[in-house]
Amino acid sequence: MTTLNLVLVSARQNELLAQAAAERLARTVARGTPRPNPLMTIAKSVRSLLAGAVDRPLAVPELTEYPFRS
Repeated sequence: MTTLNLVLVSARQNELLAQAAAERLARTVARGTPRPNPLMTIAKSVRSLLAGAVDRPLAVPELTEYPFRS
């Protein structure tokens, strides 16, 4: 009897998981908006960070009175 209960409960859980997955898929298809590509988002943010770094001058101190200059 216990084995039969485990089989029935497992079948019901699989059925509920499949139903939930189908509902999630139906909601994303119903929206009609394409999902953003995470790689493109990362590439755009890295590109914007690099472009900002090129525009800024480097904050390097001038060594005019440095005693050990060569």
